[in-house]
Amino acid sequence: MKYLKSVILIVLLIWILPGCRAQVDEQKKNLVLMDLLKRSVEEGHFNPVAIDDEYSEKVYNLFIEQLDPLKRFFTEEDMAEMKKYELQLDNEFKDYNTNFFELAYHILQKRLQQIEDFYPDILKQPFNFEEEEYIEMDPDKRQYPKNDEELRKAWEQMLKYEVLNWLTDKMEQQEKAIARADTSFTPKTLDQLETEAREKINKRYADWFHEMNKLEKADRFADYLNCLVSVFDPHTNYFPPKDKEDFDIQFSGQLEGIGATLQSKDGYITVVSIVPGGPAWKQGELEVNDKIIKVAQESGEPVDITDWRVDKAVQLIRGKKGTIVKLTVRKLNGVEKEIAIQRDIVIIEETYAKSAIVEDTLTGGKVGYIFLPSFYANFEDPNGRSSSRDMLQEVEKLKNAGVQGIIIDLRGNGGGSLQDAIEIAGIFIDQGPVVQVKGRMGNPRVYGDPQPGIVYEGPLVIMVNPISASASEILAAALQDYHRAIITGTSKTFGKGTVQRFFNLDDLARGFDEVKPLGSLKLTIQKFYRIDGGSTQLKGVTPDIIMSDPYTYLEIGESELKYPMEWTQVNAANYSTFNNEYLFTSLKKRSNDRIKNDKRFQMLDEHARQIKTRRDKTLIPLMMEDFKRQNDENLEQSKAFDKLMKDTLSLKSTPLSVDLQRIGSDTTKINILKKWTKGLRTDPYLLESVRIVRDWNAAIVQKR
Repeated sequence: MKYLKSVILIVLLIWILPGCRAQVDEQKKNLVLMDLLKRSVEEGHFNPVAIDDEYSEKVYNLFIEQLDPLKRFFTEEDMAEMKKYELQLDNEFKDYNTNFFELAYHILQKRLQQIEDFYPDILKQPFNFEEEEYIEMDPDKRQYPKNDEELRKAWEQMLKYEVLNWLTDKMEQQEKAIARADTSFTPKTLDQLETEAREKINKRYADWFHEMNKLEKADRFADYLNCLVSVFDPHTNYFPPKDKEDFDIQFSGQLEGIGATLQSKDGYITVVSIVPGGPAWKQGELEVNDKIIKVAQESGEPVDITDWRVDKAVQLIRGKKGTIVKLTVRKLNGVEKEIAIQRDIVIIEETYAKSAIVEDTLTGGKVGYIFLPSFYANFEDPNGRSSSRDMLQEVEKLKNAGVQGIIIDLRGNGGGSLQDAIEIAGIFIDQGPVVQVKGRMGNPRVYGDPQPGIVYEGPLVIMVNPISASASEILAAALQDYHRAIITGTSKTFGKGTVQRFFNLDDLARGFDEVKPLGSLKLTIQKFYRIDGGSTQLKGVTPDIIMSDPYTYLEIGESELKYPMEWTQVNAANYSTFNNEYLFTSLKKRSNDRIKNDKRFQMLDEHARQIKTRRDKTLIPLMMEDFKRQNDENLEQSKAFDKLMKDTLSLKSTPLSVDLQRIGSDTTKINILKKWTKGLRTDPYLLESVRIVRDWNAAIVQKR
């Protein structure tokens, strides 16, 4: 009955709307979308918020920030005009009204056109870099320009900063060339460089406005719809059809296409990189820097894609496995050529688990290292690649290699499949609970490993950082609560303790085929809880052993997102811990003593403090001498850190022989694998984790 009333309301609203057919179709689609989203969040969200004035204020602020995050478009006059709607958006959402969106969109387009008209004039005149002037880079510390005159002044200052940035970079390059006595280099005067800098910045903004003008009104409305639902929590999002497709590619680690990375450059879709082993790589004719002029399907007519947005061009180029796409490209020498490529599944290897043998050359001992960048799964194909199956395979390989412990690296792992996280935990524990999941109604449901027995019983270290989130936190928390693994990392993990599900809005919109596709809604429907009863939401997982890294003193995580859900608690699940409490206390003390007295970690901590200081220092000088001095200081600090992280440690890392045998004579894959394992040798966090495994084994021997 509720659905029928909504449909009748929409039909009546559409019937009375004035305007041309195209306008009516657009309004009809918008009404359908607003109705579907409103009902979905009210009826399906884990903790729905009241759609009232407080909700309206949050949506208002979120959308204004979405449109003008750097406060460089709107003026105080604009804000005064839009602020009339600040407490009206709840009513607009209920009434399927878009007056505020229409006004904000109109003002934004007017300002973009105005700025596009005057910024070239600003860049025609040289800037004075000898006067004392500062620019505030943090928009939260800036006010909106009061009027048109102040808006132009704000852009004058911003363009001056950009020119100065480009100019000082070129001056540094010129100084280095002169120092090298490069005879092929012709020095330029400061005036010549300044003129060139303004020309380059002018070109950069011409390209930028070209792209901005390609954004359609529907794209902006999709952003507004997302604000309407994101107020419920930061992970409830509206995905237009194209954005959902991109999410699926990232989540499953594969796509059906040609295996090339593209970007829009000077009005052309240009090849940026080609995936080794992909269809384009195998075909051999497509090259980096080729400009794609036209795209044809099989024997179909070619479509000119000059000046297209990348996402729209990619929709033509992607396609089903086995089909042919024909690309007309313009080579660097100006020659145009048609290249036929058979589409295939492009496997993005970097998203998959991989392992190596690592060893501290000072103390010996073989330790297995597994890097897991995400908890991937292919929900369309039950037999497709999954992180749990891959992890089991990597653990078995390391066991067969005779390792004395295993380190799992979840740094930067933003999560993914909950089921895979549960199954991975089951590799290291006997049957038992892993996570509790609570829906909107009822008691929490306990999910765990149903299989008796432990695949691997040896020492286990989990590496995390503030970017480790969601499923990463579930795995780390469970193994921490069981006292099964030592967790190493910075202060805490990201703190995402909620569960989302995608809903295809086309399936929910019965009828209305003429306005489809509508996209998808990612909706928060459940919440994670550790087996000890505490939520991972906001608090994340605090490592047992804390090491400084660049994130240490920065505020990163769920708590920094807009409108996160609160931390809550439920009853603990029934589980038995491993008898490792005394052992872990000893391991933590030994590791903390090492870290405290390690000069490298002292330097890492100092670098983390420098990053925090630089981040807080948002007032930038526009006097060239002061600007260069500040840049030089920052550069020296960055160089010192880069050198620190590139120094080879007493860490030896080698690929598994079974992996080398599997690869065979594929030199591309061999080089990729060897380059990756070589890179591990400079990781101080990994070295300390290896030493923790060594201490663990020493404690076992001593106990015997």
